[in-house]
Amino acid sequence: MTNVGMFKEASQTRQIKKLKARIKNLMAINKEHQMMNGKLRSELEIERKNHTLTRECEVTALKQQLHTDREKHEKEMALVREDNQLLNIEIGRMMKKKRTSY
Repeated sequence: MTNVGMFKEASQTRQIKKLKARIKNLMAINKEHQMMNGKLRSELEIERKNHTLTRECEVTALKQQLHTDREKHEKEMALVREDNQLLNIEIGRMMKKKRTSY
């Protein structure tokens, strides 16, 4: 072999070692990235479940409030109808009294 070929081979050997070290480093980074990604996905899933549960509780509370308000409104309407009926009876009585007074 010539002297030029020996130096070229040594240079390639060093470059191969550097590339292998770089590959090993990148594989470690990739593994760490995958682990972090998995943790983040699991945390995200937990947050989604908590958010869904929170929203379901809010919806249940709103439905209960709506039901309570509806019952209250129905009671008030019953009182208004009763007052209206009493008022109509009183107006009718007064009109009869007025007719008989002529």
